[in-house]
Amino acid sequence: IHSYEQFTYLSSRDCKIKFNIYLLYLTRPKDLTKNYQIHIDIYEKMSLIYRGSLLYPIKFSFLPVQRLAYIAVIPRHNEKLQSCSNSHCIHGKCIVYYNNPQNNTFCQCYPGWSGRYCAIPYTCTCSSDSICIGVSAYNRSICICPINKFGYQCLIATTICQMNNNLTCQHGGQCIPVDEYMSSSNKKFSCICPKGYSGDRCEVVDNKIILTFEDDIVLSQSIFIHFIEVIDSIDPIRTTTLRTIPLTQNSLTIFWSQPFHLVFIEFYNKIYYLAIIQKIHQQSTTIVNKVKLSDRCPHISELFNETFVQLNLIRRIKYYLLPCQQNSSKLLCFYDDTHICLCYDHRKQRVANCFEFNHNMKLDCLSQSVCEKDGQCFQDTEDCPARSICICRPCFFGARCQFSSNRFGLSLDAILGYHIQPNISFLNQLPIVKISLVLTIIFLIAGFINGVLSSITFNNKKICEVGCGLYLLDSSITTLLTIILFGLKFLILLLAQMAIITNRLFSQIQCLSLDCLLRICLNMDQWLNACVAIERVVTIIKATNFHKKKSKQIAKIVIVILVIFTICTDIYDPFYRYLIDEDNEDEKRIWCIATYPSSLQTFSSIMHT
Repeated sequence: IHSYEQFTYLSSRDCKIKFNIYLLYLTRPKDLTKNYQIHIDIYEKMSLIYRGSLLYPIKFSFLPVQRLAYIAVIPRHNEKLQSCSNSHCIHGKCIVYYNNPQNNTFCQCYPGWSGRYCAIPYTCTCSSDSICIGVSAYNRSICICPINKFGYQCLIATTICQMNNNLTCQHGGQCIPVDEYMSSSNKKFSCICPKGYSGDRCEVVDNKIILTFEDDIVLSQSIFIHFIEVIDSIDPIRTTTLRTIPLTQNSLTIFWSQPFHLVFIEFYNKIYYLAIIQKIHQQSTTIVNKVKLSDRCPHISELFNETFVQLNLIRRIKYYLLPCQQNSSKLLCFYDDTHICLCYDHRKQRVANCFEFNHNMKLDCLSQSVCEKDGQCFQDTEDCPARSICICRPCFFGARCQFSSNRFGLSLDAILGYHIQPNISFLNQLPIVKISLVLTIIFLIAGFINGVLSSITFNNKKICEVGCGLYLLDSSITTLLTIILFGLKFLILLLAQMAIITNRLFSQIQCLSLDCLLRICLNMDQWLNACVAIERVVTIIKATNFHKKKSKQIAKIVIVILVIFTICTDIYDPFYRYLIDEDNEDEKRIWCIATYPSSLQTFSSIMHT
């Protein structure tokens, strides 16, 4: 390591800031026989969790000075690190670079070890609550400091965030001290504001907008909300955000800090509704409005004939006042391919006021899509996006298109998950959740009693003299296990979606094991029932020539084979099952989903259908 710098990056504060860093070679002139690279490590400041590393090679190393410009893509929270196997990493682990140039890897050393293969020991001088990630060329430890410490060894405490809340962040905002890299700034701290507040110190109460929709309006799960600020002498300023409407609701609550005069709701298939009009923007107010079917903005093709629509814009736009006059007060707005027009009264006349509106603004997420099942990802702004949503293909749904409504992918999570409200007590949950719990308890009690009584009944020497008795006995035990596993599945789903269970390791273990065990038990029970049917057919065909002892011996062998067969044909499930995080302002959930290749779906259907 010739030289290094470190700084704190806060997306809401630093997204449009260019960081200028000067890195110096250790010796002059530098060794031209060596290759030099820029290595970037990314850690979360609050938790000191490692996010990933980036590698940028320095080309044309013969130049004495180089000016390099890079856009560093920060790995997403909880994104799985791509590890590798390298036996040369003695006291460390092999990590693949996130930007992965030529599949390069490196050894991430444990504290107290350095070098290419983590074989060189050194004494870490960082404070106990920091992380030691290496040693510089001058034998100085490189430390990652916690949020309230700074300095080369993280020994200097900052007290700016321990001051009176009225002097730092208000309304429960999180205080972030400005690090030494930004010491030239007049600010001593920054605030991360909770939902509903904004400003340098979270002192401003945002506008709260509550929108409900008429029952006749067909809602899509994801919508665009366009805020328009009208300013004299310049074009209106448009700001777009994205929201998802939960399956069980027909209302939407938005907190908005920026000034606006018009609000348009856009569904994915280019259907617009004029939701709010206010002549004077009022800050820190609550606006409640019901979006009606009459608020829809039709396309000009619905108002004019096809010949008119094909006219040049200059010849066409002068007639745009006609729909406003002909439809009186019923028509509030309409749009063409480049404009949105408002109809309103002016000096006792109905007129149209049009402004440019880009209907085809490209807001896709580029290479950072989080959507599953080939869903289309959209972000709220081209630069510095704060939110993203997924538009799902047919037969898929969920905030990240993680659920499928086809027969292979439908699960308890998909059926009930979105009806369970996070951070709300069970007594205040939706009726469907309460009814589901009652029905599950009834099924558990009935299934448990049935399984126990069936096991007692078929655990009889006389009944087990033939193979059919053994099949029924094993089927009773399998049914009992299935009922118990289903009860655990329902309980864990309920507690996890209510945010009572938050341990990620536990969620990961149950995700990989519970669904796989359920599949094995269900498939095993179906095969056992099939064996019962086959043996009964054989009994009828052979009649008096049927051998009980031989039937029992065959049944024992078949049961063992079925257990091995069922496990082998379902063992792939954990390898295609993983956790995903649905994390936005409205809800925070963790889902267990499975993504199977089409070949495996066909294989499973053949084996167990």
